[in-house]
Amino acid sequence: MAESPLEAEVGKESPLPDKVLAPEAEAPPEAEAPPEAESSSPPAPTAGGSVLLRDRYLIDYDKPLTNHDTPSAKAYAVEDRRDLGRKLFGLVCTPGLPTRTDIMSALKDEFFDGLMPLVEWDTIDCPPLGQRSMIIIYERPLGGRVMDAVKAGTFKFTEFDFPRIIMDPLVAGLKNFAALDMPHREIRSDNVFFMDEAQQVVVVGDCATVPPGFDQPTMFEPIDRSMAQPGGRGLGGLPDDIYALGVTFAVLMIGYNPLANISEENIIRMKMEQGSYAAICANARIPIPLLEPLRAMLNDAVEERWGIEELTGWLAGQKQASIKHIPISKSDFPYSFEGQDHITPRTLARYLSRHRETAMEAIKGEALIGWLRKGVQDANRADGIKAAIDIADLHKDEPQGTDDFVISKVCMILDPQAPVRYKGFSFMPDGFGPAMAVEILRRGSARLPMEVLAYDLPIIWYTFRSTVFGGASVQQSEYIRLKSFLSIRDMGYGYERCLYEINPSMPCQSPLLLKDYVVEIEDLLSALDGAANRVDTKNKPMDRHIAAFIAARFEEDIHPHLKAVAAPNEEMATIGMLSLLAFLQWKLRINSLFGLSSWVGGLLGPAINTYHSRITRREIEKEIPRLVRKGSLPELFDLIDNAENRKTDAEGYIVNCAEYSAAEREIQDIEGSGTVRQTKAERTGKQASAVISILMAMSVMSILLIAEMF
Repeated sequence: MAESPLEAEVGKESPLPDKVLAPEAEAPPEAEAPPEAESSSPPAPTAGGSVLLRDRYLIDYDKPLTNHDTPSAKAYAVEDRRDLGRKLFGLVCTPGLPTRTDIMSALKDEFFDGLMPLVEWDTIDCPPLGQRSMIIIYERPLGGRVMDAVKAGTFKFTEFDFPRIIMDPLVAGLKNFAALDMPHREIRSDNVFFMDEAQQVVVVGDCATVPPGFDQPTMFEPIDRSMAQPGGRGLGGLPDDIYALGVTFAVLMIGYNPLANISEENIIRMKMEQGSYAAICANARIPIPLLEPLRAMLNDAVEERWGIEELTGWLAGQKQASIKHIPISKSDFPYSFEGQDHITPRTLARYLSRHRETAMEAIKGEALIGWLRKGVQDANRADGIKAAIDIADLHKDEPQGTDDFVISKVCMILDPQAPVRYKGFSFMPDGFGPAMAVEILRRGSARLPMEVLAYDLPIIWYTFRSTVFGGASVQQSEYIRLKSFLSIRDMGYGYERCLYEINPSMPCQSPLLLKDYVVEIEDLLSALDGAANRVDTKNKPMDRHIAAFIAARFEEDIHPHLKAVAAPNEEMATIGMLSLLAFLQWKLRINSLFGLSSWVGGLLGPAINTYHSRITRREIEKEIPRLVRKGSLPELFDLIDNAENRKTDAEGYIVNCAEYSAAEREIQDIEGSGTVRQTKAERTGKQASAVISILMAMSVMSILLIAEMF
């Protein structure tokens, strides 16, 4: 179990935790490394120094607070310059990993029982990382982690005061989160703190530095979400927090992690076959008074799991309705696959998804269908698998006929509650956004998420889910919208647009801006202005990521600008880029951008050459430096693409073309050329000869007539 961060290699441009960088294991579960080897590791500090946030909070990077680290964020001492006696600390988030800014906004400057007070948050320079990153400042928990105090023996409680000391405040904190209509999703035993030195005030810690459930050990996640990769566990809801709180209570009560030496794969398998409560608490000495709430909180049937009302009622001493035990669907005899005997369809589905090279042989075999019909006694699943194979046979030359597609679909049939699983990419449908972000950060490719969208796998998942549990999710419309972006190849669309649309807190991933951690559209142009001093300005300040980021975060209609940016000729594409950046500066009322204006001004050669008049081109070239010194992109755009100037240039070009054509015709008429000149000369000679002949004939006739008269 990863309950404490490890030191990680630093000096990379975008340091990430190990579990972000390392590909998801696709080897047989038996060959997996123990959970400790897969723990996340925030980047270790290299350079120190201090940075001032909002002219008030001084972050001291020379004073790391390792006892307050989270698996994916490093902690540093923070000083409040307006209140020097105040004890604060800041968590520096992993660059590029989506954070939960909605949680930050909701908790800032608010004081809720059971929750660590959030003081401030913003992006800030981080010398240890060599770039900007998100930092969240909290009140420092002076009493440390509750789990550390329990292990050290400095804090003790009995089964009778445990509900009052531990359960009451944490349930209150969860109740406050529920009132905000936001799940916490990072409740675990090592994320519970004492706010005071006397160890009387208990709170739950940070949940905003990472995507929902990202730092959670497998043990603290419900079965379905624990099977997804960390980035794809999804937003979830109150039932998931109740479950995590139940595991937290069990660990704190017994004083240690009962599953610490068991691999993640085996933890999931035990939960599937025995049920979560039995898997976690069966071998632990749980006090009798706590059996009822723990059984109810760890109930794998979400509809039967206790909620806030039942918990608060139990803490108040009220009698709660008896817990319904829903038996796990098990086979009368096992089905063997990859050296493991499976007695539930859920465990088999997981193994099929993790052994794709042999899964199709099992899926097409008669033994599986027979096991489902006779052992599990579930004809619907058997018929579903047979139908999936038949449909695949009809689409042999299409994606729907590939082995990976069929395996993914069959896994949904066997376990409709499990995540979408495709080629090792696994996510709950409400966690697709962070899963996609982590996949891109980890592998540098969006191929698998895009295939998932293109093949409608989330829609298929919802189809099976609604068949079993009733009701379809409104998230299906979101997937349809994302797929429409994917089908357009122009800048401002594609997988980049999907990335920013579904991850509102995702910083722009353009190589030009990675160090600047640009999350808000208002910061984009300023960041590009600064980038002009460190990048090759022969390249454009616009790429697919920047265009998609603008399209996703800018509320104005920029479709015409995007069409111009995507123009096939360089001249129109350059003008389109300038028009989009100028529109942003004008609408957002951003002050002078000297660096960006100079950068863009140096790229306007093709746009200037679209004017026909050399005089106009020279005038524009002469005017550009003056506008660059003003730092105004709108004025620069007006100079380059002024409608009146364009009209005058076009009309002048037409007039000049007409004059040129007339002059050319006149010259040709005068000079002629080739056969035309010869023909004209012959015609003129013949005409002259004829005239002379006539004149001579008339002269001779006149002479003869005169001679006859005399």
